[in-house]
Amino acid sequence: MIAVQNNRMPVTGFLFMLAGPTILVITGLLTGTFGFLSETVAGIVSWTAIILPGIGVVISIVSLARRNKAGKLGRSLAIVTLVMCNPFFYAFYFFICIIAGNTLAGLGWM
Repeated sequence: MIAVQNNRMPVTGFLFMLAGPTILVITGLLTGTFGFLSETVAGIVSWTAIILPGIGVVISIVSLARRNKAGKLGRSLAIVTLVMCNPFFYAFYFFICIIAGNTLAGLGWM
């Protein structure tokens, strides 16, 4: 029970990191099935996909900075979250979207 409480913040950060790309993939699949997505909705989905991993990074940084007694799993998940949420990745993604002129154009590169 105590181990689960100590790993709560890193696991939450990791899940937030996974939520961003998952939203983009689900949106891409639904767009392919039901037709096009309005530019406003696509923008909202894209910003949500950026903000959720960012929240996960903040949670992971806080959990590492607190030096709580998180086990190896908690520390590992926090570090994986920090590595995977590289700002270069998001800059590259939106560079593809700007060139293509479509907010979800970079989805295929994920």
